[in-house]
This record gives sequence, structure tokens and C-alpha cells, in this order.
Amino acid sequence: MGKGPSIPWEECSEYLLACGSEHEPYRFCRKVVEQIRDLVPYDQALCLMLDGNRKIVRKHFVGFPERWSQMYLNYYSKSVTDDFSLTSDAFEIEGRGYVDLIDWHDIDWIHDDFMDNYIKPRGLSQSLSFTLFDLKGAPATIFCLDRLNDNVFTAREVEVIRLLTAHLSNLYKNLFVRPTGQVRMWDGAAGAGDLTPREREVLDLLCQGIKPVYIARELHISLGTANKHIAHIYRKLGVDNKQELLVKLLGK
Repeated sequence: MGKGPSIPWEECSEYLLACGSEHEPYRFCRKVVEQIRDLVPYDQALCLMLDGNRKIVRKHFVGFPERWSQMYLNYYSKSVTDDFSLTSDAFEIEGRGYVDLIDWHDIDWIHDDFMDNYIKPRGLSQSLSFTLFDLKGAPATIFCLDRLNDNVFTAREVEVIRLLTAHLSNLYKNLFVRPTGQVRMWDGAAGAGDLTPREREVLDLLCQGIKPVYIARELHISLGTANKHIAHIYRKLGVDNKQELLVKLLGK
């Protein structure tokens, strides 16, 4: 078997211990992106925290000029499609997060607004991204490390990111574990006792403001099935729509 890239195990351990000392999601994500620079140097970086509907709720940039960060947040994060969109499907791989390396020189033949007016003017060479997921397996925070001016990530650096992402994923999920006995918004509501386990999962997500299309993605069911569960929930709780549902739950 060939010898793989050498991993700086001690430095990786110290990094994970430092990240694990943060118990609030945003501070955790800031530490992840800021301190990873000592292990995998980059020119610019960002982290975007998403809600269940894939909308950006918090962000942190490192080394990004204001012009580019605003251009991305106000336009490209919403308009780009396919492989570079926040709404593209990204699935957790065996509890190890998701890692992707993009070499922009390999796709510089694409001539569209995103490439011509955002990627090329920034002088991007490569982007090494990794995603952490929530307890349901939905993308929760996206990190992206950029190299400029023909600088590239080494095989060793990519392997370090893959190794760290597996552990960061578990640390991150632990921040969202519901304490034993914590009361849900719908606990005690008339009809709630008739809900099936799957309907309870769907109701939890509805109460978080997550749209049916993303409920379907999180639970790995079809949109039609998700809508059927929602209809059953409304019937059992005696409401006709989401607004009536929230009014009932908030007033119980």
C-alpha cells in the first residue's frame, strides 16, 4: 500500500480541542475557520450558517474585501444555480461531513456572469469547501477556503480537511442536541397525542419555520409525502393551515 500524505496529528488534536471548547454555534464556526489557517493556510475564507430553508442567517468572512462579500451575499448566493448554489443538494457522507475541492482553472471555459464577474476578477485559483450538517442531515454551515493567484492546495492539506471535517461534524451536532425532557412547542396541544412518530418529526420542523420542500429533503421523503404528513397533522390538531397551527400552539 502506498504511503499517504503525512498528517500533523498533534496540531490537529490541538485544533479540535480548541474548537470543542466553544459551546455556541456561531463562536464555534468562527473558531473553526479562523484557526484552521494554521493547519491549512488560505488567502480568503468564509463561513455561512444556514437555516432549514437554506437561507443565510449568519456569516463570517476572513480576508474578503467588502465589495466581494456584499456582491456574493446580495446577489450570487441567491442567483447561482447547479453546483455553486446554496440550494444544491449536499449530503453527509457516513457522518464525515462533506468536502469539495474546486479548481477554477479546470472550469474557466464556462462563460457566465458568475465566472466572468466574480470568480475571475477575484483571481481565484482553488476553493476548498466543507459542510457541517445538523442532526437531521441537512446542511447547516458551509465553509470555504480560497487560494488566489495560481496557488493550490496540496494533497496533504486536502486530507487534513477531510480528517478534521469528520470530527468537526460530530462536535457541531452536539451543540444542537435537545436536553432530555425539554418541552417542545407542541407538547400538550389537543390532538398531539394522536400524531405518529414521523408526524412529530414533521411538526418539529414546521415549528422551526422550515418549508415543506426542505422538510422532504431533511427526512429523505418525497414532497408529496411531506405534504400528506402536514395535512394529517392539521387534521389531528384541528387547524386548516400553518398560521392557524402556530396560533393554536402559541396560545395553548
